[in-house]
Amino acid sequence: MNIMGIAIGATGLLLLCMFLWMLALSLRKKRLEQERKEREIAYRKAMEKNRQQEHDERIMKAEGGHVPTILYLAKESERTRPQEAVYWYTKAANLDNVTGMYGVVRISNKMKQDLVLKEQAKFWQVCISASEGSLPHQFEMAQALFTGRGTEVNLPKGLSVMESAAAQDHINALVFLGDWYIAANNPDKNPSKSTGYYRKAAELRSNEGRMKLGLNYIQGRGVVSNFERGIYWLERAAEKGHLDAMYKAGEAWMDQKNNGNALAYIWLFLAGQLGHEPARNLRDQVALNIGVDTVVGLQSLAKPMVKRISDNKVSKHSIIKALNKLYKRSIPTDEHIDALGAGTADNTSQVEPGPPSVEEVKVSESPSKVDYSQSPMDKQ
Repeated sequence: MNIMGIAIGATGLLLLCMFLWMLALSLRKKRLEQERKEREIAYRKAMEKNRQQEHDERIMKAEGGHVPTILYLAKESERTRPQEAVYWYTKAANLDNVTGMYGVVRISNKMKQDLVLKEQAKFWQVCISASEGSLPHQFEMAQALFTGRGTEVNLPKGLSVMESAAAQDHINALVFLGDWYIAANNPDKNPSKSTGYYRKAAELRSNEGRMKLGLNYIQGRGVVSNFERGIYWLERAAEKGHLDAMYKAGEAWMDQKNNGNALAYIWLFLAGQLGHEPARNLRDQVALNIGVDTVVGLQSLAKPMVKRISDNKVSKHSIIKALNKLYKRSIPTDEHIDALGAGTADNTSQVEPGPPSVEEVKVSESPSKVDYSQSPMDKQ
């Protein structure tokens, strides 16, 4: 009995010890698991803190203009945060990075409902072509930077791009810069530069450049006022069919002494016949000052010119020389234009007094006068 009791007691004690041991193991396991979880949480917090710190450092570096970091942040956010990606790609593109430009265009194609982004993408597509050396796209890019079309206004950069295109003899860029340096909204006007750019455009056979160079000479912008040189360049563009140049030539001749109104009528008649509506209105005003007979004669002189100008069959200086001979004026041609020097010329042409007769305006019928049909094609 005692032995049985002892055995039962020992067994109970053993079971109690086993229970306590299992309880201790369980508590230890729970403690270790809790410690592991706490370590993991601490590790995750540390990693998150490090990642956040690293991200903040990247942002700071990217905001400072580090292009590889900018592109990293853009690519990282492109899939889940496209607006943020646009911000970073745009920042890279503004630093002339082509990958950034492509990034804006790519996201724009995915977000077609965003019209603002679409306009920005058009601008950057132009910039991509400009970076590949396309002069027309360089000109378009510079214009957008001047006007803020698809991007923010950036006059210094726009001017730099425009001057780069002009340095490569892009005519539209030359004319644009000529306009810019006398523009009312330009804080750094430079009429001399304006005349220089117009002159370069004129040398490259730009009729608009010729016309605007002529206006600068007449108005004395960036050069000593010289009416004869100004008229030369206006008529040089006009005889090549530039309607605005015809109109401006007509305006310039109006009310000049002696035969100024007759010359004004000729150019305004030509422009009006070729479709320039303001020239028609001004022509009719000039006609009131010169008489019906003279108007009829001037029209008979000008009508053959209309056909030849519209067919681009007017040779270099042929109309200028014909008018010089008919009205005994001294408008130079470029064979001797430098002989005028840089001094100020009278703002009137040297012409004989009195309006031309009908016989005079039919000068082309005389073999001793200029025959437009016999001139070679203008090689310039």
